[in-house]
Amino acid sequence: MQKMRLNEIFLKENRQKREILYFMVSFISALFAWYLERFFSGLTTLYFSYDLNIKAVLNNEGIRFLTPASSAAWTRDALVTLNLAAPIMNLFLGLFMMAMYVFIPRKSMSMAFFMIWMMVFSFTGIFGSYVENNVAHTGLYELSKIMNIGVVFQIIFVVLALYFLYIMGIAIGKLVMLTLPASFKKDDKIELSFFLFIFLVPWILVLVLTVKGLSSSSLFTYLLGIVLLLPFNWMQEPEKKGIRFKPLPDYFSLDTFTLIVYLLGIFFIRAVLSSGMVL
Repeated sequence: MQKMRLNEIFLKENRQKREILYFMVSFISALFAWYLERFFSGLTTLYFSYDLNIKAVLNNEGIRFLTPASSAAWTRDALVTLNLAAPIMNLFLGLFMMAMYVFIPRKSMSMAFFMIWMMVFSFTGIFGSYVENNVAHTGLYELSKIMNIGVVFQIIFVVLALYFLYIMGIAIGKLVMLTLPASFKKDDKIELSFFLFIFLVPWILVLVLTVKGLSSSSLFTYLLGIVLLLPFNWMQEPEKKGIRFKPLPDYFSLDTFTLIVYLLGIFFIRAVLSSGMVL
């Protein structure tokens, strides 16, 4: 009887240590993925603005255009290109990370969480920003006016954007379930405590750490990410017929090196954006 109790205590302590490691890896991966997604999407817009002779600066708040709106440089093509540059880059990042997650059968813990968070932030950057732009009447909303899209269709597109955001949450949630160790599942679903501690809390912490430098539009877009995250909680494990995903391994030395690289990447991107980047 005493051996059984000791064994239960040992298993409980071991599980708690694993959850703490999962949380640490998830949080650092999420923070790095957040900065990297913003950097790539902003850099894409900055490149096209340079190509179109529109002055702009990329900083912690995002892209800021210096060329006056009354300038002749703001042609119809320029407006279309600059408003679509970031969403297209996010679409590429999201689909690329999804493909990598599928085709790499065995991933380290740090690699898997980085891919998951890159998918989360990339798809939020596409569909969430579209919803935000239509609410605030900026960006893609102005593009809709240029293309003579009526109010009714704009509302339909906003609803579709929220729907696709939810669908991407289902897709990513299924990928998570295919690689999540059985010890963190209950009734073929992710445990609520694991979802809260490993996904929701890191998502909130990233917002807390970066909210000071966010514009109101970026903040609203970030908050829409909850529409993508929530399906993780009730997603059932899909059938594994023809799928050979290996469960996530435990934390090991490679993850330590990878997390150090993530942290260095965070500091580098913050330093570049703090000083402002121009082309």
